[in-house]
Amino acid sequence: MMVQKKVLFTACTIGMIFCTYGLLPGFALPSVPQIPTSNSFKAKLPDGEGRQYVQTLCTSCHDLERVVNQLKNLDAWTATVSDMLGRISPNMEKETAIISDYLTSHYGVVTSAALTLVHSSLKQDDLPAAESLIRENVGSLGQELTQILEDMDRGFDELGRQKARYDVLQDKFSQFQATWMPYEDVFRLFSSVTDQPGFSKRFQAKRLRIEGARHTTRADYFWDRQEYGEALQEYDHGIKKLQAAIPLAEAVNDQKLVAACLTNIGYNEIYSGNSAEGLRVYSQALQIAEQRHDDVFQGMYLLNLGTFHLYTMQPQEALDYALRAAEMNRKIGRRTWEANALLNVGATYLSLRKKEEAHSYLQKALLKAEEAKDRRSTGRILFNQALVTTQMGLIEEAARLMEEALEWYSEYNVVYSQAETALLRYQGVRFLVSTYQKLKNPEKVKHYASQVKELLSEDPQKLRTYLEDPHLNFLKWEKFRMQHPQLFP
Repeated sequence: MMVQKKVLFTACTIGMIFCTYGLLPGFALPSVPQIPTSNSFKAKLPDGEGRQYVQTLCTSCHDLERVVNQLKNLDAWTATVSDMLGRISPNMEKETAIISDYLTSHYGVVTSAALTLVHSSLKQDDLPAAESLIRENVGSLGQELTQILEDMDRGFDELGRQKARYDVLQDKFSQFQATWMPYEDVFRLFSSVTDQPGFSKRFQAKRLRIEGARHTTRADYFWDRQEYGEALQEYDHGIKKLQAAIPLAEAVNDQKLVAACLTNIGYNEIYSGNSAEGLRVYSQALQIAEQRHDDVFQGMYLLNLGTFHLYTMQPQEALDYALRAAEMNRKIGRRTWEANALLNVGATYLSLRKKEEAHSYLQKALLKAEEAKDRRSTGRILFNQALVTTQMGLIEEAARLMEEALEWYSEYNVVYSQAETALLRYQGVRFLVSTYQKLKNPEKVKHYASQVKELLSEDPQKLRTYLEDPHLNFLKWEKFRMQHPQLFP
């Protein structure tokens, strides 16, 4: 009997913390609001072989405006389309190629002859020619560089929507940087020739923000591999890049970018074990969003603040932020964020042992996640639902939900970290052993007990390390520091 109680407690403790992230992996990125599709919009798509595919396949998850408001080269479009269609079916190579070619033809990165010549002159070290071209085309080049800055923001927002591990995101980061980073010399020279330093500062701020985000995702990758020293160094590098971006953004009065950098810094601080500093910085970002009356950023920051307060065992604060996040994201129509906010509300009520409230909000979260086709939150919701229903005495339902959660984690493992997948599988099968013991089903008990044994034999040291991982249970930070003093001089 004592063993069963211990299994359930462990599953509840780690599962509750584990399944309530409510934010993008590695870094929290802003995104543009969804724009309602007009009845006549489809007719405006250019003719071409891919038009029908775009109209039918690309609208299965979002509106068409989101597609055509982006500009990408072929590699970047192919990566995006492959990821999107992969959510529908794993065998859509033909459709991916057709759609990518179509979008590149009509919504690819196109530069004017003047900008192309300036760029090529700089590559050939012909500075006088580049300066002359800029003086002759100040107005048009200024407009084009402004458009590039806006396209960078849209591309970075889209990158943030790629819900995948770092090893998947790495190529996407490379494609993004290869598209835009070569223009930095043009921005710098344009600012110098025209005495408009804002162009160069805005570009540098965005570049540093992108580099900071990449360091953060590398840190998450190393941490997932239990290479903690490398991870902490990457978090620190990310913080430094983001801090360097802030004065540049402030100089051009880009408060939106300042807030975005603060949130990324906050994330890095929290995942480096500095929760108080991380929450303080994150709260600054929320204040900026509130001052700017930016509902989209408020929706994201409220969501993540709810998540982090839940991580750090501050349930009342977590509940306040999560409820506000759910309301705001419902208002702006961000279904994925609303699903995660509802998940956080349910998980917070679970931590407060309010079973009925937890069950109600988790059910709402599941419906919203299914509506939004959000793969990541769905698995976490199912896991938490299993914990709630067993506390409510619905043992058979709890077993079904846990089996569904584990199946979901197995099928969609690309959107979860290796640590999360491994530990929740371990916790889940132990939960099922205990549950089927209560249901007096020896066949199922034997089946899942054999899985526990198999998991323990695969790599027991790695599993023990996951159980002590402070990223999976923030209560473990003090013990982690004691075990790794060399990492915290």
